[in-house]
Amino acid sequence: MSIPEASSSTGSPHRSKPKNVLITGGAQGIGRCTARHLLTQGHSVFLLDFNEAELTYTTKTHLAAYAPRISSALCNLRSPASIKEGVSAATSFFSNHIDVLINNGGIARAYFTGGKTMEDPETLSEWTAYLETNLTAPFLVSQAVIPYMKRPSPSPTDEPGGCIIHISSFRAHQSDPNCEGYASTKAGLLGLTHAMAVSAQQWGIRVNMVSPGWISVRHENREGDKNGLKWEDSHDDEDHAQHLAGRVGRGEDIAEAVEYLMHAGFMSGQEVVVDGGASKRKNPKV
Repeated sequence: MSIPEASSSTGSPHRSKPKNVLITGGAQGIGRCTARHLLTQGHSVFLLDFNEAELTYTTKTHLAAYAPRISSALCNLRSPASIKEGVSAATSFFSNHIDVLINNGGIARAYFTGGKTMEDPETLSEWTAYLETNLTAPFLVSQAVIPYMKRPSPSPTDEPGGCIIHISSFRAHQSDPNCEGYASTKAGLLGLTHAMAVSAQQWGIRVNMVSPGWISVRHENREGDKNGLKWEDSHDDEDHAQHLAGRVGRGEDIAEAVEYLMHAGFMSGQEVVVDGGASKRKNPKV
């Protein structure tokens, strides 16, 4: 009996196909890093963000070498009309087809401002902002993208189809005091992920979630580039020792998880926690 030769491919035969990727909150931080990583892999990327100065810099300067595969549009994630306009701009750039949506945009601040607690009635406005930005917006952006991502009659023999990836947080599972708005909306993304995955099966769309831990991206912006800031300059040994992986996370760690899920045709409705093992250690000081 002859033995088949080992395949020279190191992964899915579809990994090398360029994809059209829409990223919300793409002007800085994890979004910018993910955009850069995917552009280096040959994909085309469209960014949505509300920060005009950072978005222009990222698109026209930081990622300029990847033109014409990179473009962007201003978008207020708390405005349904702005979301529709942003997705429309992306579909025009991508000739009416989107392969991947990364719902990364959101309020990154974990705590209520000014030391407020949930006992303070003034937190209602912040609570509402968290809900609209971190939970309602991913639903609305996904809703707007589906017509440009779905397949009419998906088959088990098809290559992996469209993919929606929500960026949540390991704070969906644990918290600190005064983080109700942030933690609740990040936990809400977990429910949204499996609910959307079940509904989106009919369109051949997979839906998954990445939950980052401590990911250091303070340098991933215009000011960081100007001052030559680097990831390795931001943390001491104690910070790194809190993680079983031996270091604080990099933006590239999330970008690589996203890239994996883009091509993982047998994964849907799942959460991938990328926290360096920090959530598995009971006492970070030990």
